[in-house]
Amino acid sequence: MQLAELDQHLKSHGLPALLCVFGDTPLLLDDALQMVRAQARAQGIDERTRYIQDSQFDWSRLQEQGANLGLFSSVRLVELDLPEAKPGREGAEALKRYCNELPEDQILVITGPKLKQEQLKAKWFQLLQQAGPVVQANSPERRQLPAFIQQRSQRHQVTLTSDAVQLLADWFEGNLLALDQELQKLALTDLPQPLTPQAVMDAAQDQSRFTVFALQDAIVAGDLKTALKRLQRLLEEEAEVAILNWMLQRELQKIERLQQGNLGPRDLMSLGIWRNQEGAYHAFAKRISREHLARLSRLLVRLEYAFKRDSGEDFATLYVHAVVLLCAPDKEPEFISSCYA
Repeated sequence: MQLAELDQHLKSHGLPALLCVFGDTPLLLDDALQMVRAQARAQGIDERTRYIQDSQFDWSRLQEQGANLGLFSSVRLVELDLPEAKPGREGAEALKRYCNELPEDQILVITGPKLKQEQLKAKWFQLLQQAGPVVQANSPERRQLPAFIQQRSQRHQVTLTSDAVQLLADWFEGNLLALDQELQKLALTDLPQPLTPQAVMDAAQDQSRFTVFALQDAIVAGDLKTALKRLQRLLEEEAEVAILNWMLQRELQKIERLQQGNLGPRDLMSLGIWRNQEGAYHAFAKRISREHLARLSRLLVRLEYAFKRDSGEDFATLYVHAVVLLCAPDKEPEFISSCYA
């Protein structure tokens, strides 16, 4: 079952004795739990216990819960999170016993990460699958992301133009939690709706003058000193990483396109280069070689991995490297010797 089907399934059939939710996105896992909790309240279930499996977890607690019900409840909701979806031998045996004799006075909801192929074949998972519904709560693919953003924005009572939806998809692909937080911020503004890309960008800017877009201006001008100062300020103020990454990706794309040549006024405008910026951008394109662009492209991939997959690389070092490549590529060897030594 997909997450989009869960709410209607619960309203039509009520809570099953056992329900599993596995997925790669904490936001969507939480969505599923919120649906379950709402349905529990609708069914008059007001006692809830939550466990997180670790090396010290006592699996006998699952069986003990039924004997410890409160005075006014006949059914308890129990949530069990498996952070790595690895119950181990003891856990697998406990889940087997539980599935063979599902208690009538307890609803068990098991959550965990997206399962790998070997986990899907494991006996413990097959038993869970036979005993109750299994919900998939995974991030939408890139082509599905605009529709997801439209649905999510409606939840927060935010109306977006199609271009604004595409902008948010570019910014937040792979980070739905940050997307949801941005939609919540937009819901608090008094901007006229539907929100346009410009309105979204304006709302995303810091109140200070050291914005992502001010950094962009310094990069285009090749002003390394100013760009590094603005970057430092943005990092100190914990600027939105997704927007910063998006800006750097856009500048790379602009330079690649400019170096291909044969661009008319309409082509430049489609790239977001206005008439008063044309001279600066042509100079920008001339100071960066194709070799430097290739290195910058690889560097931005590393930034994406650091942002979306927590690769462990230091954000600040990667950003400074990118700014050096864009503003003063001839200084890159000096930067590498000082920062990566």
